[in-house]
Amino acid sequence: MGFLDDLFRKRRDAFLGQADRDWRVLMPQDVNRVPEGELGRKRAVRSRLPSALAAGFFVVLLGLLWWAVDESASGAPAAGSLRYKTDGFLAADFVKKIVAAGADGSSRDVRSIKADLEADNQVVAADVRRRGDGSLDIVLRERLAIAKIVTLADQGAPMQVRLVASDGQTFLGAGYPEQAVRNLPEILHARTTGAADKLLIEGIEIAAPFLLKVRTEYPKLYQQWSGLSLRDCYGAEEDLPGSNLRVLVRPGTQPMERPALVEIVFSTANWRNELVLLGRINIDELLRRPGTTSSAYVLKMSIQNRTNPAAPYPEPRLVPASPSAPPR
Repeated sequence: MGFLDDLFRKRRDAFLGQADRDWRVLMPQDVNRVPEGELGRKRAVRSRLPSALAAGFFVVLLGLLWWAVDESASGAPAAGSLRYKTDGFLAADFVKKIVAAGADGSSRDVRSIKADLEADNQVVAADVRRRGDGSLDIVLRERLAIAKIVTLADQGAPMQVRLVASDGQTFLGAGYPEQAVRNLPEILHARTTGAADKLLIEGIEIAAPFLLKVRTEYPKLYQQWSGLSLRDCYGAEEDLPGSNLRVLVRPGTQPMERPALVEIVFSTANWRNELVLLGRINIDELLRRPGTTSSAYVLKMSIQNRTNPAAPYPEPRLVPASPSAPPR
């Protein structure tokens, strides 16, 4: 019987229940999967590197796919399309016309397009670049108009208004609002040669910097000026006694209950200092002083405008305007 008992008795290595089902109970679990210290950190980083690279690759791939879908949805720019900006008034149609000129149209060399754009007197500089998709980026810098002049376009042609830039160049002023042109002071009594874009104005090398400084530093004065006469301006001979710039004051810009200031005279040699002096003068107070019996006056800013060098008048001074002076 002892033999039979040993045969059918449960053995120690037999299944003893649910607790014996997990092998971890039979094997010690004190083994560290990642070593501690610097070696362990390096091993952990290396183990995660493939996953990080794979994730980055899929992110870039998804970004490229999204960009391609977005570009196709919006329509890829066709060859000849352009992006255009300007700091002036020239319209995009002007640029498109220049770009399309020539046998090759918009596919021609960007240097040729740049040269054609800058050939227009209204354009100071053109930045032309071609993008990878064939489209053009064009940025224009235009001349700043500081005055206008009425002149003949060609012999026998009707009169035309041209704008005068701060560097003395004239241009038609394409795109300029009518009100902006109307408010510009007019160059009067000028001696000119040439026509259209080749128009040259004697004395403009003095008059243009003068008007630019007034426009930028004395805007209130500039808004009151309707014209600038170059009748007594002799260009390069700016130190010549009697050489001056005669400014006409715009009618309706002054109080009606006092005499009007119709003209201001600056010397061509010293107009910068005279502008500073004019900014310190209370013109309204001068015109309301006792003794101002005339209805209109001229303000002379420089002693170089005196008629008798042997007996100079203190200046600046008010002089009654002649009967032919412009109306208020």
